[in-house]
Amino acid sequence: MILNYSVVDSLLLFNMAAAVLVLIGLVWVLWTPSLGRDPLERFADSIGLSISIITLVALIFYVFHWVFSGWLVALFLLVCFIVVIWAALAGKLKVKKENIVPAFLVGLAVMGLIYWRFYQAESLVFPPWVDSVHHVLVTQKIIDHAGIPRTLGPELPVPFHYHFGFHLIAALFTWLTQLSASDAVLWFGQVINALVAVGIYRLGKSIWHTKRAAGIAALLVGLAFQMPAYYLTWGRYTLLTGLLVLLPAIAAAYDLVLKGSTNERVLRLLILTAGLALTHYMALLFLGLFFSVLLLLRLLDWIRMKKTDQSFSLKSWWLCAGAGLAGIVLSLPWLVPMLVVLQKQATIKVVLPSDGSQKDTFQYILYLLGPTYNYILLILAALFLIYAWWKKESRPLALWASLLFLLNLPWGLRLGPFRPDHFSIVLFIPAALLLGGGMVWLAQQMTWWTRGWIGSLFLLVAVGFGLGWGMKQTQNVLNPVTVLTDGADRAAVLWVEENTPAGARFLANTTSWIYETYRGVDGGYWIMPVTRRFSVALPGLYSFAQHDLLADWQDWTKRAAHLETCDESFWSLVKDARLTHLYLHEGKGDLQPEEVEGCQGVRPIYQRDGVWVYELLPK
Repeated sequence: MILNYSVVDSLLLFNMAAAVLVLIGLVWVLWTPSLGRDPLERFADSIGLSISIITLVALIFYVFHWVFSGWLVALFLLVCFIVVIWAALAGKLKVKKENIVPAFLVGLAVMGLIYWRFYQAESLVFPPWVDSVHHVLVTQKIIDHAGIPRTLGPELPVPFHYHFGFHLIAALFTWLTQLSASDAVLWFGQVINALVAVGIYRLGKSIWHTKRAAGIAALLVGLAFQMPAYYLTWGRYTLLTGLLVLLPAIAAAYDLVLKGSTNERVLRLLILTAGLALTHYMALLFLGLFFSVLLLLRLLDWIRMKKTDQSFSLKSWWLCAGAGLAGIVLSLPWLVPMLVVLQKQATIKVVLPSDGSQKDTFQYILYLLGPTYNYILLILAALFLIYAWWKKESRPLALWASLLFLLNLPWGLRLGPFRPDHFSIVLFIPAALLLGGGMVWLAQQMTWWTRGWIGSLFLLVAVGFGLGWGMKQTQNVLNPVTVLTDGADRAAVLWVEENTPAGARFLANTTSWIYETYRGVDGGYWIMPVTRRFSVALPGLYSFAQHDLLADWQDWTKRAAHLETCDESFWSLVKDARLTHLYLHEGKGDLQPEEVEGCQGVRPIYQRDGVWVYELLPK
């Protein structure tokens, strides 16, 4: 479905995606010094800056209880577009003749990565798994409220204290394209996934100072590694958006501390840090860990050098720390209420290897680091870690990578609410950077000790083989377990939207999930975000409800998970939850259509391709 748009529609969608993800940041990068960054680096910076600036503007509107309007958004984007055109006329977009072909090839590569992600998602009719359901709901509520909502009511009356960067830009994209929120999230999410490779290039170029190393790292992330391709099967769009801000932010910190301070670098790091704090809390932790190792190593350099080189100062150290701290301060109006809500989950503890309860966690981490080809990539990256420790400019990367790996282990330091597996799924970032730099270094050694073409041939063969193998492994990256809906569900949910009363309340199958919560198993899970009607299969954010309401919802979702026929427990739940309709999909969930056939008070009103919708009549 995601590839079924016409050429004209696809062109429109890409233009709208560019308006959201690139345009605002492009104004920044075109009217500030390049500081040695190539066009693809600046493109990555423009993405991170666009996301950050949009989130910060939305936070200001939230604090002052302002709302956006269509004409205001359109005017703002138009002004940005005019400024970009002005920059082009002023020669700031001028491309040298010798760079035209490379720029064209880079553009084709980026589009190729995007269409590869579309191909991987082609079979989907709704975004998969659990998180996608509330991502779509939040996106729709931002449109409804013309800004960041304070609650997700009336559909889901819970306070909203979630990171909102992805939902905000997805809402803007949805409004510009007039797609449904579910379709927009699915399409836009794959673009974001592909663009992570551009962020990897940005950071790789700052670390290794060579396009070859950065380009190899980017291609490995886009085509070879299991992550972030596998994010598709979880609908982990919020973390992907966080990575689009995180990678340019780390690069900005790297450049500031190791290449020298400028006002633009300091301000860019400040804005990116603030934007990241509002876009993804775990990604902010990754940035904080990198800040710590970068500043620690720089401080050790200063201690070692101050006796022999009096000119060696800590000015850039202070500016980097200050920019990061200022970015956090800017985001405090959102972070403080969030921390109050999540304070019980914020813990620091040490888990010992003798704790046998972590066996399942260890097995899950091994699963996330696989399959076999991905183990091989990670092992090769670990070998190049020695090289990264040896070179001074890559030492911060080496220490950061080592720290992420240690936190990925099921035993050791635990930083709640983040689990070890949260670190497992981002190890592709340092692994790709290490492979990119390490392979180029190895090719250089071959060149020095053999004929000049040997190193280039090694890179061509090794990278080509790795990309081909990775593409073969990830072409069907979706885990079928996480695909809860099919075309029959989509048709039925859209029918429900058109043919049932706005106040209809649905019973649907549920099943146990995590943290004593329950999730849906079929299209009944999508009834609330798509149709605005209540469904017992509630979006995952229902767990943020106030105590009494949460107790009711927990009770209803649990009881729905154990229904097998229209017995007394069935009608008791119908009465307690004031349910008016029933949604069933053959083969999914414990309650099946044949078990309610002939039940008094259960009247079928829709049946197609194995999906049934019933009206529940008062007994």
